[in-house]
Amino acid sequence: MNPANIDVFLENKALKNEFAVRNLDLSQVFFETPENLEHENRRLTHLLDWVEQYKKLGSREKMENKGYLYPPIDPDFSPDNDWFLFKRWLKGLPLKSMLIDQLPSPYLPVNPEQLSEEELSAELDYLYDLLFEAGFYIDYKEDIPPQLVYENVVDHLDEEFELMTEGFWHLDGCTGYCPGCFQRPWCEAGGEVCWREDEEAGEICFPDCVRKYVSPSPVSLKILRKCQAEFDKSMEEIQKSGKGLEITKIDPAIFDDLDEDRLPL
Repeated sequence: MNPANIDVFLENKALKNEFAVRNLDLSQVFFETPENLEHENRRLTHLLDWVEQYKKLGSREKMENKGYLYPPIDPDFSPDNDWFLFKRWLKGLPLKSMLIDQLPSPYLPVNPEQLSEEELSAELDYLYDLLFEAGFYIDYKEDIPPQLVYENVVDHLDEEFELMTEGFWHLDGCTGYCPGCFQRPWCEAGGEVCWREDEEAGEICFPDCVRKYVSPSPVSLKILRKCQAEFDKSMEEIQKSGKGLEITKIDPAIFDDLDEDRLPL
């Protein structure tokens, strides 16, 4: 390691130690970039300046009067929410909690198999209302069996989410991995992409929780292959034409005059 890299590495360690001695957990508000320590050090210096200034000034209003407008924390949501999380972080308070703990009132999941269709519908409406009040919007595909919907909504209750003072979490149930998605039989995109798992299974692949509602068609793999081939052909034509692939080049020199003390670069 050349001397310049050693200096950057030692600076990085020293900066992180500044947060450690203050009992501030960087992992809650900072995404590391080990592939670019110089960039990371600039961001750490910027965040440390915020910490020191807030300790000195003691309020958002005084900070904003000094030009400290947007807390440099990750992930950033909105000014109000970022300030809320920044101040909690400085106090050593958690920035995340399980979804079920964010609901406005206690909720005890039920066994959907023991409910009638009307009772399950009412239970879902009640749970949706609680989630909406807590800032969570469920947006699954249409026509999915209510029991399957309920089971997957309940699965979210044990997941951790950042606390928010405004806005909504949009939960659409999509992970981008079609073979493991409970919505695949009702998803247009999920029925047009052929995955390796489909080829290996010899049919469209569904997770076990779906198979009691939907069975793969004997010709499903053939249909998937046809759809995939059509998609690949359209992408090839787009690449050949160059349409939709234009890339705007940005001259890095435009960033030379930016005040790094005001931007988390």
